[in-house]
Amino acid sequence: MSTSPVKNFTPRKRALQGTPLTNRQLNQLSTPKSIRLVPNSVGTPECFTKVLLETPKVTSKRSRDQFDEECNLRVAVRIRPMNASELAIVGCEDVVRVKDKQIIVCPPKCSSQNVSMDHTFSYDHVFWSIDEKNPLYAKQEDVFMTIGVPLLNSAFKGFNACLFAYGQTGSGKTYSMMGRNVCSVNDIDSEEFSGITPRFCRELFKRVSELDDDCTVSVDVSYFEIYNEKIHDLLANTTNQSGTSKVPLKVREHPILGPYIVDLTSHTVKTYPELREFLISGNRNRAVASTAMNDFSSRSHSIFSIELGQSRSLNDTDNSRRSKVSLVDLAGSERLGSSTNDERMKQGVSINKSLLTLGKCISALAEKRKNHFIPYRESVLTWLLRESLGGNSLTSMLATISPSSSHLDETLSTLRYACQARTIVNRATINESPHDRLIRELRSEVERLRALRRNFEQRSSYSQSSSFNDTNNSEIDEIKTKLSETEQQLLEAQEIWEQRFMESRQNQIRELAEAEKYKVELESKVRILNSVNDDLTLSPYKTNFLEELEGVLTDSESSENFLEQVKLWCRENDLICTYNSGTIKIVNPTKKKHSLLPLEMLHVKEFDNISDFLNQLQWIDNRCSKSLTKAEVVASMNQIYQLLEGLQPSEDSNLSLLYAKVNKMLQKFETSIISTLTRPKTVTFNLD
Repeated sequence: MSTSPVKNFTPRKRALQGTPLTNRQLNQLSTPKSIRLVPNSVGTPECFTKVLLETPKVTSKRSRDQFDEECNLRVAVRIRPMNASELAIVGCEDVVRVKDKQIIVCPPKCSSQNVSMDHTFSYDHVFWSIDEKNPLYAKQEDVFMTIGVPLLNSAFKGFNACLFAYGQTGSGKTYSMMGRNVCSVNDIDSEEFSGITPRFCRELFKRVSELDDDCTVSVDVSYFEIYNEKIHDLLANTTNQSGTSKVPLKVREHPILGPYIVDLTSHTVKTYPELREFLISGNRNRAVASTAMNDFSSRSHSIFSIELGQSRSLNDTDNSRRSKVSLVDLAGSERLGSSTNDERMKQGVSINKSLLTLGKCISALAEKRKNHFIPYRESVLTWLLRESLGGNSLTSMLATISPSSSHLDETLSTLRYACQARTIVNRATINESPHDRLIRELRSEVERLRALRRNFEQRSSYSQSSSFNDTNNSEIDEIKTKLSETEQQLLEAQEIWEQRFMESRQNQIRELAEAEKYKVELESKVRILNSVNDDLTLSPYKTNFLEELEGVLTDSESSENFLEQVKLWCRENDLICTYNSGTIKIVNPTKKKHSLLPLEMLHVKEFDNISDFLNQLQWIDNRCSKSLTKAEVVASMNQIYQLLEGLQPSEDSNLSLLYAKVNKMLQKFETSIISTLTRPKTVTFNLD
């Protein structure tokens, strides 16, 4: 029995109870269109909010080309001892406790502050520097070895590094970064009081001296402060037109390197004592003032930057790297209060503004929200520290606090900011050329494949299973093929690098030789101009001046022909002929006589031949002259130039450069002698 297919229809909507429908309304009710169901579709009930269901994609790992090391910002906290002013406060007590890497802030026993429970904070390092007799006491050397040495290691690897001290005013930031007396050589070099910055510099040059001979290192330093949101160079003696204050510098943005300071002086140093002089000089120029917490409180943020450049030979893996280390001593935060000093109020507002912006940036980076705006440009400090906060740098933070209950609010604020900063992630990259990076990665890949091949070969030698050996052999063949391809890529990359290096070196030599040649030509023209006996009248305009100068320095065609005839006759008669500044000098070495001929006053056409002309010359006995004249000096030097001209090399660039230097030295020698013989000359400019 056949059955007809069953049709499913959606029932009509029911009318509301108690409301009868008319015939017209019934006719308007129609059957809804059938909806084609998609197999395996996921629907959302109408009683819930609609959601989009999709399979999450696999998140791919970032390439090593983007960054080499990804790590959180390392945070250390240092607790200083209570000072005399805090101990003088009635009821003041120590409220900070240390347990391993944790800091516990206890509520004070006798206080009206709203703190009724313990606050616990965890950090990477905690330095307890209250009682020197306690074995847990952290000295200056302990602080440097813990947070300073890792930054130095990162700098030699090619990473940018940064360390900044953050905390309340008078909490020990400058003491930890610089030392007790920042302007004293004895305290800066003292093992007891020396801070992180001088210890970092001493260890830097110590490691430089231990490097191999094929490694060339350059160290450049700069030192500046941010005072009232303005940048001042601490190593430059520049003032404004009134001479009352330093000239503020401007910040610009480089598309690749990031923010930089325009006209900031950078000094190349070879030794630590040389660097120490710049460090002490900058500390003396830094703005300080007396506060309630510190008699010599820093009123500006200071940044001491060290640029370390390393270059090695061609056969080394690490060819050239450049890293930058920033050691930052921030100004202390404080409450403004009711100060009547306008300058002090302005300083406090600027300090708190930059520190507030720094806190906002730390909070925004700690939230780790995608496409979240980070207010770097709201302050000069955060703009310059942009790469150090979540950028291309390995950064550490040293938070300094006071254990006194009188500063409990400031201590808790500092500890909270330090906890937030610990969650910031920096992605640092080794600062090297892309081609050097490619060679380094290819060599690492070759070593990895070779180790993998050795491992498979050892496993195949121990196994007796034929099926396992077949599989293992196929994998070994695949690894060998990949290894061969990688080695070929490495060889090609090395050849390209060496070719570019040689081309760059040849271009530098060629440019240097051209510069020397151009310089020699200019000096030669000036030398000839100085040797002219007559005074010159030249036009002040450029084109006319060059034309007139060209006329002075060059001879006419007829004069050149006549000079060649005279030289030929002198060579045939064993005479020496020299020419300079329109004067011919003929020397008879046998009879020790010479003759001077002004070229513009002589005409060879009046005589039948050159011999008749030269026989009419007046000869002067050389023995009668007791001192050299300018003409004799010029004649002698021209003979040397003629001999030197015959030794000029043709193709060798190194010899060409050496030839130019010898020629330059001879010209300096000639100019020095002539300057002692010539009288002063005048140059008159016609303005008509």
